[in-house]
Amino acid sequence: MKPSIVFSVLQGLAVAAMINSALADDLPDWQVALQSQLLNEKQCNLNYLTNLKIQKLGAINSIQARAHCMNGEAYDVNSMHGTHIFEIRECGNIVC
Repeated sequence: MKPSIVFSVLQGLAVAAMINSALADDLPDWQVALQSQLLNEKQCNLNYLTNLKIQKLGAINSIQARAHCMNGEAYDVNSMHGTHIFEIRECGNIVC
């Protein structure tokens, strides 16, 4: 690869990281924890969430959603324990 192309790619990644960092400041704690867990366990860079449901069960918040990764993969995620640790299930080609 030419040095100018490598530099452009690195520069683009640096800008994306800065934007991502700025956006993370506006996210709730549970979503930041979910992003980190998805990246660490599934190599999933979270793109967006759908079917998000946050319900209060007594003193515990139950969180359920479908997480969509930048690479097109999708996972059903839920936390029923009032913690920021999520159960992550792969959707694959099925509707989940």
